[in-house]
Parts: sequence; structure tokens; C-alpha cells
Amino acid sequence: MARRRLATLRSQLQALAHGKIVAMKSALALLLVLVASIGSAQDPIRVFISVDMEGISGIAHSEMTGGAGAEYERGRKLTVADVNAAIEGAREAGASEFLVNDSHGTMRNVKIEELSAPVSLISNNSKALGMMEGISADFDAVFFIGYHAMEGQPGILAHTGSGGKVADISVNGRSMSEGGMNARAAGSYGVPVVLATGDDAFANEIRTLVNGSIETVVVKRHIRRRTAELLHPDEARRLIREGARKAIEQLDSFEPTLPHEPVTVDITYKNPDLADVASILPTIERTGRYSVRFEVDDYVHAYQMIRVLYRNLSE
Repeated sequence: MARRRLATLRSQLQALAHGKIVAMKSALALLLVLVASIGSAQDPIRVFISVDMEGISGIAHSEMTGGAGAEYERGRKLTVADVNAAIEGAREAGASEFLVNDSHGTMRNVKIEELSAPVSLISNNSKALGMMEGISADFDAVFFIGYHAMEGQPGILAHTGSGGKVADISVNGRSMSEGGMNARAAGSYGVPVVLATGDDAFANEIRTLVNGSIETVVVKRHIRRRTAELLHPDEARRLIREGARKAIEQLDSFEPTLPHEPVTVDITYKNPDLADVASILPTIERTGRYSVRFEVDDYVHAYQMIRVLYRNLSE
């Protein structure tokens, strides 16, 4: 927070000095605030980590991402290792406070005792903000670990929200991945997404869905939806550590992805029965056999409604 205020104050002083439109008294007042901000610029760097599973290094099949899968426990170990690599890299660059939000499926995949302490974990899937539960303006940076591409696009286990239910989610006329929607949720609180890890398809996609730059780490190359060329986990974690360290070292170079408001959301389901159910709600407009639309003034509210409309509906 102090770092973003410091950058803003610097910009204001530069503009004022260049334009020569302010009296010495006003410039002095701003300078005093700047000095105070410098004194608080050593506040802890706080990092919010949202961790999915499909984009984790070493994972190429849903047998590794669901509780009933034969390789699920292996998938869990790979997941926590990628998260720890990100935490370790960020610590090397000076970050000291971490909140991990388990963001996949049941959201009980990450074991707190296996994370690199000190760290906090939000576990279980009863969450108003889902994958972004816990985000606030108190954070300096967001990491997306183990993310995947959107439904209908190339990428390992690509889907949006719920792969069995949703064909497309569009925000203000633009199709969004989970990463794109989550970046706008973080941006609503003024926090930039600075690191994203996953396969090559996700890395290419997320760079088009955020404002400014983002540090991406490719841990595998997709071949088909359930086939990938995998980096050795040791190499993948080395790259994640380096990416996290670099992102925190260059923290001032990133910008939040601010959502455009008011917000129009279009959801296209794979089953028309879900559109039938969704359109019962008073604020939801039926726009086609498979599709519905709603409009709200506030992005965070829209984000919460999206979660309800893909996760909490049954046929």
C-alpha cells in the first residue's frame, strides 16, 4: 500500500514541477507527505496467492486433480511444491506475509502443514469470492499458481468456472478465463496480478487479459487437452522461484487490472436446462436457448453472481 501511495505522490510532484502551476507552499506540503510515505515504505510486502491445479507442474490429467482420481495425492504434493516455490522466491525479494487461497474444486487440496511457514491458508469452497476469497486492498501483489486456459481454447484441462456446465462467460462483451475474471476482482481492490504460472496456452492468454505487464512462468507445453510435455518438477520450481522473485523485485512496474463499470455479463451454458433455472432469478435475462445476461453497477457484485450462476445451479 505504502509503495503504491509513494509512486502516486512522486508522479504528482513531477507533474506539478513540470507545469509550474503550484505555489511553493503546496509543493512543500506534498513533499512532507512524500517524506512520511518514504518512512512507511518498509511496510511488509503482502502477497495473495490463488492456487488452482490444472496448471500445476507435472499435472496432465484429471486423475491428478480430483479426490476420486487414482493420482490425486500425487497431484496435491505437486501443487503445494509449486506454491512453496513461489513463496520462497517472493521471500528472497523481500515479501514477508502470504495468504494462500485454495481455489480448485473442493478447495481442500492444499495441506496447511506442508506450506512454507509463516503463511495462512483459506480452505474449503464455501466462499462468496471463490478463487479470490480473502483479497483486499491490504495486499501489494497477487500470484496465480497452477492456472489454465479458458473453455474452448487449447490448453491442458482448459475450462471456465465449471467445465461440465459453462461454454463461455463474457464480461462487457469479452470472453473471460478464470484468470481474467480474477484479475479484475483483484483490480477492484487496487491490487495487481504480478505472477501467473501454468501451461503455455494459459501464459499466452493471461497476458492479453490483464492491464500492463505480468510475469508468467510456463511449466509445461500442452499437446492436447489431456496430454502435455512436462518440465521436470525441479526445473519448474526453479523457474517459479525466479519468476516470483523477479515479480516482487519489480513490483512498482505492475498495474491493477481495473474493471469497466457498470458490468454486463453473458453466460452461455452447455445445457439449456441451466439457462432455464438461471432465468428464474429476477435480475437475469434469458438471451437464447443456452444463454443468460445480467447487468450490475459493481464488478465485485458481478463476480459473486457469476460464481452463483455456474457453481450453485443444478439441472
